[in-house]
Amino acid sequence: MINWKVRFKNRSWVMAFVAQLMIVAQMLLQGLNALGVTDFQLTDAVQQSILTFVNAVFILLSLMGIVQDPTTKGMSDSERAKTYKEPN
Repeated sequence: MINWKVRFKNRSWVMAFVAQLMIVAQMLLQGLNALGVTDFQLTDAVQQSILTFVNAVFILLSLMGIVQDPTTKGMSDSERAKTYKEPN
Protein backbone atom coordinates (compact mmCIF):
# COMPACT_ATOMS: atom_id res chain seq x y z
CA MET A 1 0.00 0.00 0.00
CA ILE A 2 1.29 3.48 -0.84
CA ASN A 3 1.64 6.04 1.95
CA TRP A 4 0.13 9.07 0.16
CA LYS A 5 0.50 11.51 3.07
CA VAL A 6 4.28 11.11 3.07
CA ARG A 7 4.51 11.25 -0.72
CA PHE A 8 2.68 14.60 -0.94
CA LYS A 9 5.17 16.09 1.56
CA ASN A 10 8.03 15.24 -0.83
CA ARG A 11 8.49 18.09 -3.35
CA SER A 12 10.27 15.92 -5.92
CA TRP A 13 7.49 13.37 -5.91
CA VAL A 14 4.81 16.06 -6.22
CA MET A 15 6.59 17.60 -9.21
CA ALA A 16 6.79 14.22 -10.91
CA PHE A 17 3.14 13.48 -10.10
CA VAL A 18 1.98 16.79 -11.59
CA ALA A 19 4.12 16.19 -14.69
CA GLN A 20 2.58 12.78 -15.17
CA LEU A 21 -0.94 14.17 -14.71
CA MET A 22 -0.20 16.74 -17.42
CA ILE A 23 0.93 14.01 -19.80
CA VAL A 24 -2.28 12.08 -19.16
CA ALA A 25 -4.36 15.25 -19.70
CA GLN A 26 -2.53 15.93 -22.97
CA MET A 27 -3.21 12.38 -24.18
CA LEU A 28 -6.89 12.53 -23.16
CA LEU A 29 -7.46 15.86 -24.93
CA GLN A 30 -5.82 14.59 -28.10
CA GLY A 31 -7.90 11.42 -27.95
CA LEU A 32 -11.16 13.29 -27.35
CA ASN A 33 -10.35 15.66 -30.20
CA ALA A 34 -9.56 12.75 -32.52
CA LEU A 35 -12.89 11.12 -31.63
CA GLY A 36 -14.76 14.35 -32.30
CA VAL A 37 -15.96 14.72 -28.69
CA THR A 38 -14.44 18.19 -28.38
CA ASP A 39 -13.96 20.84 -31.00
CA PHE A 40 -11.23 22.71 -29.12
CA GLN A 41 -8.36 23.02 -31.57
CA LEU A 42 -5.13 24.96 -31.46
CA THR A 43 -3.27 25.80 -34.61
CA ASP A 44 -0.69 23.20 -35.50
CA ALA A 45 2.23 25.58 -34.96
CA VAL A 46 1.11 26.64 -31.47
CA GLN A 47 0.23 23.08 -30.48
CA GLN A 48 3.62 21.81 -31.62
CA SER A 49 5.42 24.55 -29.69
CA ILE A 50 3.51 23.80 -26.49
CA LEU A 51 4.05 20.06 -26.82
CA THR A 52 7.76 20.51 -27.49
CA PHE A 53 8.18 22.67 -24.39
CA VAL A 54 6.13 20.39 -22.12
CA ASN A 55 7.89 17.26 -23.36
CA ALA A 56 11.30 18.89 -22.83
CA VAL A 57 10.41 19.69 -19.22
CA PHE A 58 9.22 16.13 -18.60
CA ILE A 59 12.32 14.65 -20.19
CA LEU A 60 14.49 16.87 -18.01
CA LEU A 61 12.61 15.73 -14.89
CA SER A 62 13.06 12.10 -15.94
CA LEU A 63 16.78 12.55 -16.55
CA MET A 64 17.15 14.10 -13.10
CA GLY A 65 15.53 11.00 -11.57
CA ILE A 66 12.58 12.95 -10.24
CA VAL A 67 9.95 10.96 -12.11
CA GLN A 68 10.83 7.64 -10.51
CA ASP A 69 12.16 6.55 -7.16
CA PRO A 70 15.41 4.68 -7.85
CA THR A 71 15.69 3.50 -4.23
CA THR A 72 12.89 0.94 -4.48
CA LYS A 73 12.37 -2.06 -6.70
CA GLY A 74 9.20 -2.04 -8.79
CA MET A 75 6.30 0.33 -8.31
CA SER A 76 5.45 -0.07 -4.61
CA ASP A 77 7.05 1.41 -1.52
CA SER A 78 9.52 -0.60 0.54
CA GLU A 79 8.38 -1.94 3.90
CA ARG A 80 10.56 0.66 5.61
CA ALA A 81 9.09 3.53 3.58
CA LYS A 82 5.55 2.46 4.52
CA THR A 83 6.32 3.28 8.16
CA TYR A 84 7.50 6.86 7.55
CA LYS A 85 5.56 9.75 9.05
CA GLU A 86 7.75 12.33 7.23
CA PRO A 87 9.92 11.93 4.11
CA ASN A 88 13.27 10.43 5.07
